[in-house]
Amino acid sequence: MADYNQLLEYARRAEGHTLHTIRGRPFRVGIYLDCPYFIPLSTELGRSDGRKAAERFLEIYNQTHSPRSTDYQGVTRNASYFLALIEWAGSNLDR
Repeated sequence: MADYNQLLEYARRAEGHTLHTIRGRPFRVGIYLDCPYFIPLSTELGRSDGRKAAERFLEIYNQTHSPRSTDYQGVTRNASYFLALIEWAGSNLDR
């Protein structure tokens, strides 16, 4: 993962797909105003912390590559979704 633009590209590729968090919770990804948002299938309510939170998540992720959402507490409540998106994109680069 390099930067925010790459994260947006991952989100664009994931649109229309159902992804799963590490705990198996299904969700979908959308983009609004150049910011990814996540839609848990359990609630169907979109959630986003905004671009700044996504950028702060990326700063920590790029330094640590930690797969644990708890390592991003205080930065974003969507870490489990970001991590699942990154994992999904890594295994679907040729799509």
